[in-house]
Amino acid sequence: MLTLKPATKLLLGLAAVLTLAGCAQSPQQVRLDPVISVNSLVDNQPTVHLSVTDKRPSQSLGTRGGVYRGSNHITLARSINHSLRPAAEAALTEMGIRVDQPSPQPIKLNLILEELSYTVADNQSLPLEITLRSQIAAVADKNDSQQASRYESTKVHKFFKAPNEATNAEIINQIMSETLTRLFNDPRLIEFIRR
Repeated sequence: MLTLKPATKLLLGLAAVLTLAGCAQSPQQVRLDPVISVNSLVDNQPTVHLSVTDKRPSQSLGTRGGVYRGSNHITLARSINHSLRPAAEAALTEMGIRVDQPSPQPIKLNLILEELSYTVADNQSLPLEITLRSQIAAVADKNDSQQASRYESTKVHKFFKAPNEATNAEIINQIMSETLTRLFNDPRLIEFIRR
């Protein structure tokens, strides 16, 4: 029969505790601050009434995985309106569009966040694979006509340890910035606002 020295037992016990601690990951709240790059200027200075709607099925983006995947959710630190609206306003203003100014016939633009998800692959091997998805619909109304489009992005990231809150904020903001940049540079949407 194999007997272990007290020091060996202590080291094995510490290793087990550290292993479990590595699997235990706390919930995270991520601040969403997307950056939108625009390439077009709308020269007739139309007025847009902007609204932002959160239509996600859940306030949780997903979980960080591990043994406590049922409770270590990632959520946004602020509402979608407070997170997306300032960036959208800045992008429209940079394009030469007046936002929420008095106008007899403003164009109504509703940005609808339909999905923002964070999925950790089920396999327990390294590297850790995280899939991010974002989906935003833009619905513009002017007079009796409407322009509706949907913009999606998917990114897969691989990590050799679970990303901390700062890293998760960075990759989530990257995918949202990419999706919104594509939205605000869509020639169909720009032409609809311009005409």
